[in-house]
Amino acid sequence: MIVLATTGPERASNLPNVPTVIESGVAGYDVTSWNGLAVPAGTPADIVATLNRAVDEALKTPEIQKFSNTAGMDARSMSSEDLRKRIQSDVAKWAQVIEKAGIAKR
Repeated sequence: MIVLATTGPERASNLPNVPTVIESGVAGYDVTSWNGLAVPAGTPADIVATLNRAVDEALKTPEIQKFSNTAGMDARSMSSEDLRKRIQSDVAKWAQVIEKAGIAKR
């Protein structure tokens, strides 16, 4: 298999010599998947912070790093605010793609 490029904005840690689509000449290209944890609205900030720290610590363990790297993922955490911004950004991006592609809403 020959990998021509990766689809994230940064090079993949498991493929450090493979350029991104952006580096290959397509400005702004970012098609990545992600996973996140959500809690009910109104969850106290201290509980959200505790959960965020626990996830951050878990993602940094050698076992999780090895597993994610083997699966072709870069395991990393972000703050709840950064996740909120990512969700808003992705909704806007894919809504634009749907509109430009003329995909009908059901």
